[in-house]
Amino acid sequence: MSFLKDSSDFKWLTGEVKDRIIKWQFANGVKMTDTDRAFSDLCFYGEDILKSDIFALAFEQVHHNISTVGEHTLHVALKALDIAYDFQNKGISVNIESVVCAALCHDLGILGRHEKFKNNLVCCFLHPRHSADIARDSFPFVSYEAYKAIACHMFPATPIPPTTLTGLILIWADKSCSVNEVRGIIDSLDVVPA
Repeated sequence: MSFLKDSSDFKWLTGEVKDRIIKWQFANGVKMTDTDRAFSDLCFYGEDILKSDIFALAFEQVHHNISTVGEHTLHVALKALDIAYDFQNKGISVNIESVVCAALCHDLGILGRHEKFKNNLVCCFLHPRHSADIARDSFPFVSYEAYKAIACHMFPATPIPPTTLTGLILIWADKSCSVNEVRGIIDSLDVVPA
């Protein structure tokens, strides 16, 4: 499935979201053909997650003050697949289904953060476990490997390190995207260095 073609199965995939994701990919040096390949894998392995009401809710909550939880999740999923494909090109076996499911579910525990968590620090420490529990309860097909990757995706901010390549890929993708999202905020400010 091409990212540009009709994706009416997904409530959240509006023209605005498509445009923002394409701009994000372009700004990060990703070709449209690579975006289409990754989106095809997202749809193949993560269709039930992408069609879910909880995933659609992720596009209603602001994240990193510049995007939504949903957009950030797509950034992470696309970056995670980019990393996974690089490993595969080097002859390293990667469980693409686990990478997709982990990336798509990794921040679902942030939804309702202001009601669930006392502050951002508490959210930082607790949302990985909340996200893993949501993945387990809402999507029973999510592998144990993906579940464990979700639960430790805030390492080293939280003390539990990843134990699988999927976990390492998720952490790498999440941190990379978070830095780029925050950098986008800073770049958009009219600040003149002293």
